[in-house]
Amino acid sequence: METVLFENAPTAEYTVPADATSRTVVAGICGVCPAGCGVNIHLADGRIERLTPLRDHPLGFVCPRGARAAEIVYSPDRILYPQRRTGARGEGKFERISWDEAYDMLVGGLRDIAAKHGPEAAAIYTGRGNFEFGLCEAFGPTRTSETSANAVLFPFGSPNSTGVGALCYASQGMIAPRACFGEHLRGMYEDLDNADLILVWGSNPATDSPPGNMRRLKAARKRGARVVVIDHRRSETARALHAEWLGVRPGTDGALALGMLNIIIGEGLQDKNFARDWTHGFDDLRDYARGFKPERVETITGIPADTIIELARAIAAAAGCSFLMYTGLEYSDSGVQAIRAVWTLQALTGHLDAPGGKLFRMPDRPRTGRILTEPPTGSRPPLGADEFPLYRQTRNEAHASCLPRAILDGEPYPLRALIISGASIITAWPDPEHWRRALGALDLLVAVNRFPTADMAHADLILPAATMFETQSYMIHDGRIQLRQRVIEPRGEARGDYLIFTELARRLGYGHLWPQTEEAMVERALEGTGITLAELRANPEGVDFPVPKMRHRKYETGELRADGKPGFDTPTGKFEITSEWLRAEGYEPLPVYVEPSEGPLANGATAGHYPLVFNSGARTQSAFRSQHYNIPSLVALQPKPQVTIHNADADARGIADGDPVDVVSPRGRVRFWARVTGDIARGAVEANMGGGGPLGSEAWQNANVNELTDPDNYDPLSGFPVYKALLCDVVPAPPAGRKKSRNRYFPAGKSAPAT
Repeated sequence: METVLFENAPTAEYTVPADATSRTVVAGICGVCPAGCGVNIHLADGRIERLTPLRDHPLGFVCPRGARAAEIVYSPDRILYPQRRTGARGEGKFERISWDEAYDMLVGGLRDIAAKHGPEAAAIYTGRGNFEFGLCEAFGPTRTSETSANAVLFPFGSPNSTGVGALCYASQGMIAPRACFGEHLRGMYEDLDNADLILVWGSNPATDSPPGNMRRLKAARKRGARVVVIDHRRSETARALHAEWLGVRPGTDGALALGMLNIIIGEGLQDKNFARDWTHGFDDLRDYARGFKPERVETITGIPADTIIELARAIAAAAGCSFLMYTGLEYSDSGVQAIRAVWTLQALTGHLDAPGGKLFRMPDRPRTGRILTEPPTGSRPPLGADEFPLYRQTRNEAHASCLPRAILDGEPYPLRALIISGASIITAWPDPEHWRRALGALDLLVAVNRFPTADMAHADLILPAATMFETQSYMIHDGRIQLRQRVIEPRGEARGDYLIFTELARRLGYGHLWPQTEEAMVERALEGTGITLAELRANPEGVDFPVPKMRHRKYETGELRADGKPGFDTPTGKFEITSEWLRAEGYEPLPVYVEPSEGPLANGATAGHYPLVFNSGARTQSAFRSQHYNIPSLVALQPKPQVTIHNADADARGIADGDPVDVVSPRGRVRFWARVTGDIARGAVEANMGGGGPLGSEAWQNANVNELTDPDNYDPLSGFPVYKALLCDVVPAPPAGRKKSRNRYFPAGKSAPAT
């Protein structure tokens, strides 16, 4: 039976019936996002009513999204049944089918495409919706950290697993640390509990998922630690902690780090023993950093020279100094090198694997058993292997930015099938129109998700994924493992992502590579830990591991290398300021600064027409990336997409707080509503990401910020798009009479596959 798409309409907020006859409380894990917060799940007649924090849990939190868990789980927008396309692509017509019919279509399509083009013509793209811990440990490619769940097509013969790692985390989490330390960032953490100086640099822990670092920051402030926020915005973190704020020009973080290194080295404030015995390239850095005198760095970054000098000396003098960073540095032309410059600053001032600094996790800490799947041997290289070799070597997967060329041009070879699971490509990547054309040109597009996405307009097959409240898995925090209980049965015919993948593997002929039930998956992970599934069930709040006592400066004792030799797991065995890995791959080995190519200093001609520095990517409390714009009580927290602009910049344009405005760039024009404030660096703006999907208000549906970004502007080391440090302007919106819908992903009046 053909399904007619529903009209755009506000969804009703979910409420538990007042006459519920039974209420129970289950200790477990929040299922709204993959963070793994410990919660009590309150059930009324077997349905989720509300969540409360689990006391004495490493992450006992309920964030604004977790507080709306019932509204999300029971939303009428949930996709509950498999569906296949019946009309033309983009027409939005689907019919409900059985799971057997869906798998016959999927498996048959993959085999037909492999027979014609080779198995490499099929790919899978996974997103944040697939970051559930156990799923990633089961379906992560070898050599990655636990942030991928896309290896299911490796045994099929395709090397083209890919996902959101191509635009988030891998730059800071894998490429930069491998170049410096020979280790992934998952193997390190900041010792905030013992730091007396903390730099929150391009990060906003107040909106993190989970918000564990914010709890530690508050405790640090309470005991007297100094916190400095380096960001183009006075973020929620800065305001909540009453922290010092340095409003840096976006994209210039590397210059700031090099300026402080110049001061530290010039004044002899570095840890001389570490610099002499444990670094490679110190002399090269000293010579290069001389070009970053405080006055020049002030011109580049907008931060006063005296402030730069004072902070550099404070870092060197601190007993313990931690650095919290994230996408604020990743999303620039030289994100990897900027991150390396900051870590070099931390290392040379004595704060590497030292109390209050960046600690390497203990190598003898307890671990669960991952299922490590190797890419196929003898196949063609994954897409993007030549363009982004560092990414390929660290992530062991294709680079997603290279998919459209393979689909539309057949270069370097054709890509004809794509599975998109737990992700929304069209709202995530620059030039959504180009992605729309690419998705529409595939022979087979399969979307796996809990809610409709913009990508689904072009899908041949839609599969309903269960929420994490409806699945069983496990979560590990330092010192504790906890069972993710299935607290409610999946709605409709939704299935957990793990079961969707294992059934696909079974039908493709290699199901034996993975346990075939969620329970068996957990039992497989527990092998060798001394903990059983029965023990986890009997202790729903989690079972504590014995945690080894922290040992510092492990590079001196051979604990960071597999061969047991002192040093770091790098080509030289030292902390590589000059990276021999980067050199071997043809990149600049020093952490050099590159002025943003579309910035006011490097591109004065463009800046004359677009005088403001554009930024996007800051998290909000009301949404999770591109999710939840259809949840009424969350949308009420911010009903319209906003662009934050400084008071002086708004006054010069005749813009008042709350005015409708258009953000314009050399690539497009998108409608936002102005948030006028002094909490942003003058000359910079921050536009909300996540809009452009088929759900929620018209304002959010039409606000795809990536119509403003540039697919040809990226960090050459990681391939990450530049979502910050571009140029734009903000202008008053034209008169209301010129209003028209710009949501091109579903027909007028239709918004998504029916549920």
